[in-house]
Amino acid sequence: MIGTADIIRHGMIAAGTFTMIFSFWYHSVRKLTVNFAVVWEILSIILIAAGVIPAFSSWAYHLSAGTGLVLFFLGAVCLWGGFQFSILVSHLAMKNRELAMQVSLLMQEDAKMAEQLEALEDRVRECEEKASVCD
Repeated sequence: MIGTADIIRHGMIAAGTFTMIFSFWYHSVRKLTVNFAVVWEILSIILIAAGVIPAFSSWAYHLSAGTGLVLFFLGAVCLWGGFQFSILVSHLAMKNRELAMQVSLLMQEDAKMAEQLEALEDRVRECEEKASVCD
């Protein structure tokens, strides 16, 4: 018969596996930055190792079924919330990078227009000087 500790261990392995798959997926579709993807992969490896290696999950044998269930759902909610927060921060970081590129391009365009304006002002001065010499 499968005990509560075994269910918790299998749940940790499943949570680590799903977290690993989702972090790879979200990174591949550019919704998660590299830094967050690496952190979630490390967390996934720790979860899987805690579920696979009995020495890391020996605490689960001291829990009752109700406590184990509550901890499992609480852990799942925390993982989901942390992952959603990481996606949000990654999205904002990507938007910030995109806006920085646009500002850089606008600054280059502004510098080019300033040079053109200065060249036009020089030409106008030359024309004014020629016109005043002729008077």
